[in-house]
Amino acid sequence: MYQQYINVEARWMKEVILRKAAVLDMDRIMKLQISIFEGEQRIPAEIIPIAEEMHPQWWCALLQETVVGAVAAWEEKGTIHWGRFVMDPDYRGLHIGTRLAKFSLDDLFSQGIEEIHLEAREATVKIICSMGGKIMGQTTNFYEGTVTPLVLYKQDYAS
Repeated sequence: MYQQYINVEARWMKEVILRKAAVLDMDRIMKLQISIFEGEQRIPAEIIPIAEEMHPQWWCALLQETVVGAVAAWEEKGTIHWGRFVMDPDYRGLHIGTRLAKFSLDDLFSQGIEEIHLEAREATVKIICSMGGKIMGQTTNFYEGTVTPLVLYKQDYAS
């Protein structure tokens, strides 16, 4: 499951590559993360990176050399979390994000992980719930917007 190619709408006339992020991708991923999270959602840039002791794994969507989407998973207090899910605004609505989410979740579940926790924005809640995710609590305010706690169990995952 190293990488996967997907065709995007004809107007882009390009192939997007979904893959586990390489070390060389991380600067471009962080630029996109900060642009979206700090720029659109007003989340402070200093809380965006994931500490190495949390064993982060990253996946990305690439259009040629441009990172157009990214997502991460990490371990926190014995629980696997999924998040930092971001799409370049120019590529939203093309289902690249949904395919990237599926690609990363397939990879995580193939590693023997049985459940994944996340706190997600409304658009991501819809994606994860369509794949079998369950809302686990109340939606709360988080910077410029809200987040909802979710869990996705391997047994419920509709890939």
